[in-house]
Amino acid sequence: MRVLEVLSTIGRSILVCALASSPLGLTGAQAGGADPPQRPALENGEFTAKLNGLELWYKVSGRGPVCLMPAPGWGPSSDLYFRTLKPFEKTFTMVYLDTRGTGRSARAKAATEYTWEHLVADLDALRAHLKQGKVWMMGHSEGGMQIMHYACKYPERVSGLVLLATAATIPPGPPPGLIAGIMRRKEEPWFPEAMKAIQAGPPKTDEEMAAGMNKFLPIYWADWKRIAKHQEHFAATSMSVDARRGMEASRNKGFDLTEELKKVTAPALIVAGDKDIICPPRAARQIHLSLPNSKLLLMEDCGHFVWLEQAEEFNAQAPKFLETLGLRPE
Repeated sequence: MRVLEVLSTIGRSILVCALASSPLGLTGAQAGGADPPQRPALENGEFTAKLNGLELWYKVSGRGPVCLMPAPGWGPSSDLYFRTLKPFEKTFTMVYLDTRGTGRSARAKAATEYTWEHLVADLDALRAHLKQGKVWMMGHSEGGMQIMHYACKYPERVSGLVLLATAATIPPGPPPGLIAGIMRRKEEPWFPEAMKAIQAGPPKTDEEMAAGMNKFLPIYWADWKRIAKHQEHFAATSMSVDARRGMEASRNKGFDLTEELKKVTAPALIVAGDKDIICPPRAARQIHLSLPNSKLLLMEDCGHFVWLEQAEEFNAQAPKFLETLGLRPE
């Protein structure tokens, strides 16, 4: 298989973009009855809760308004996020969730039970379990797509959004510029091994998936040499082939939330890297134009992991942007 054909195939896996359209009768706070009263504080620690029939793991850390952050639903656990987003815990009570099928959370019974509707229902069930009438929500990449789907369905239950390197519209195939962006880096030393990992086809085990991800991780960075500083956090993050298969079976169509987002009036901070080829700056601008009460922070010389690659600038600027949306660290 030629490199361009392989990249066209792998593009959807890299982006973890998909949508399932079948209506579902899932439980959660939508099941009727009033929302439970707002609880002023959550106990910090690691917990599990049975939500929509699955034991899901979550970690609570920090103080301030409650902010739910799901792991991207295509395979990685939440470890990378709770290990590296600690500065946000001065502003929020962060609730990091291993989405269904990932990390320490239970696998769904069928690969078709990983739709956006399932992921949104899990988030709403977690919100109700925590006895929160409204919550802030944070998401990176496909995690950002999850919380935008949630906000479109339940705008009245969202206090605010923090959207890190994500997109509100995904075409059925690889987006314009992705393959060209990858091929521009073919002279970099990591490129041959990354192509071998891609050409090997879908991983068969969690370990194989993690090894492959490590080989093409440089694609996500403006400067691959910066990865070394954060390698231990990526190494601590597990991968799940079950979740990956669920993504392929359940979320295998494109979507466009740009019109629906216009009804979401909650404040939103959107952060993008100017050299991100996965969710490029134009995707962030599109979200910004759709969300009526949003601020856009564009990080220079930065790829997909915006809070890591330019950590000093991010940690200096993000709180200032949040202050303009009415939030201050405690």
